[in-house]
Amino acid sequence: MGIFVIMSRYFWLIAIAVTGINAYLIKFRSTKYIRENPELSDGYKKLVTGYFILLNIPWVVMGVGCIIGKVPSLWHFFKPRDGNPYVLAWFGSVFILWILYTIWLFFKGGTVMLSKHPGVFGEITNPTLIKLFSLLMIAGGIFGFVFMWIIDIPIPKFQ
Repeated sequence: MGIFVIMSRYFWLIAIAVTGINAYLIKFRSTKYIRENPELSDGYKKLVTGYFILLNIPWVVMGVGCIIGKVPSLWHFFKPRDGNPYVLAWFGSVFILWILYTIWLFFKGGTVMLSKHPGVFGEITNPTLIKLFSLLMIAGGIFGFVFMWIIDIPIPKFQ
């Protein structure tokens, strides 16, 4: 089994590891801000925990599809129009997370929380920029989703 076969079959594990590393880096960056203002500690804990748990949901969904064997590789997730239920579940999980993030950001105090906790959203602390950047990220994701639904992307065959 070649490296490309392994990576395309177990990409979801790599993504979980990268999400874990990013959560650790956010936690590590937060230590200097917590030293300056210990009251931020609980907020950083909530943000890092939420980041790790919520952003791993799509990767766990992908992993279930790959382990059960209904999705042979990562590349099948680029073809949602084939109607594979595991691929559609992955798209649904990402879409639901976008909706929840947008509600949290605009209506549940997410922008304020992110602006008070530097290092979570890069070094951006301006609430307007946080909203704008978030909307741009989601718009980019929607563009990618639409592209995958419209274009018949060929699936590579690695031996």
